[in-house]
Amino acid sequence: MSTDALQSTSASGEVGTVPCMTPLQRHIEAHGSLIATHELHALGFARSSIARAIADHEVIRIRQGWYANPWLGIAAQQAARVGGQLACSSAAVELGLWVPGTQRNIHVCVEPNAAQLRTGTSYRTRLSSLPDEPVVVHWSGRDLKGSRVVVSAEACIRQVMSCHSAEFALVVAESALNRRRISLDDWTHIAASAPARLRAIMATASHRSDSGTESLFVYRMSQLGIPVRQQVRVDGVGYIDCLIGERLVIELDSIAHHSDPTNDRRRDARLSALGYRVLRFMYHQVMDNWPEVENAVLAAISRGDHLQA
Repeated sequence: MSTDALQSTSASGEVGTVPCMTPLQRHIEAHGSLIATHELHALGFARSSIARAIADHEVIRIRQGWYANPWLGIAAQQAARVGGQLACSSAAVELGLWVPGTQRNIHVCVEPNAAQLRTGTSYRTRLSSLPDEPVVVHWSGRDLKGSRVVVSAEACIRQVMSCHSAEFALVVAESALNRRRISLDDWTHIAASAPARLRAIMATASHRSDSGTESLFVYRMSQLGIPVRQQVRVDGVGYIDCLIGERLVIELDSIAHHSDPTNDRRRDARLSALGYRVLRFMYHQVMDNWPEVENAVLAAISRGDHLQA
């Protein structure tokens, strides 16, 4: 097979680079990253040619009667092997949304009457035979708006709201809004259908957060009754993450942000020269040591650092 590169759309809808595809691989992509034996037969591929493609590592057998291209993501492969679509927080990761912490379970969406589910690692092993398998099954039915291997962003958020904490759901929802995975109209309907315990919180979601760290910080400040303005433009500096009052600047580094210390110091110095007080927090501080962050902010407010000089 040629090693020349071309662009291909992944299960999540992201564009990536893969080797030039064979006719069989192109058909699999056209069918939503997963194709059934009977569909291949209808396209003129005999059993012998399918077997040869597997032996040559041109395609992979996901489970009995289903095939995928070898570059399909591991999580999507596992969900398809179980017998459904990648769902909930697992789908959020696949769709490129912010997800707090590390996901250890694979969430899979299947039909309410689905049977003979397999493990994520072997299509020969029934899921029911391994009760400790890290698979969370959502029996809500396949999402027709999604692809064959992953649910849509809309379904993903609905599942997250039913399965995870308020903070977790807010981070995923704001990420989808920020990255335009869902429209504002779609979000209005999603928020209105949120579980009662989340409805008020979901109503506060916006597109302004540039990272999950920022979403968490703003939400936790709101729980303390501290209003925060986001993405405020400061002349000579640019946009800052958060502003409390008139002068207290909060800068937040996400887990994916590779901070440039020199640039950060220059930026902080310019803000200081303009009369601002700057507090900068890392992802792990917000996620794993929140009391430290909270105490620092409350101390700054008690000193009046947020007030106009």
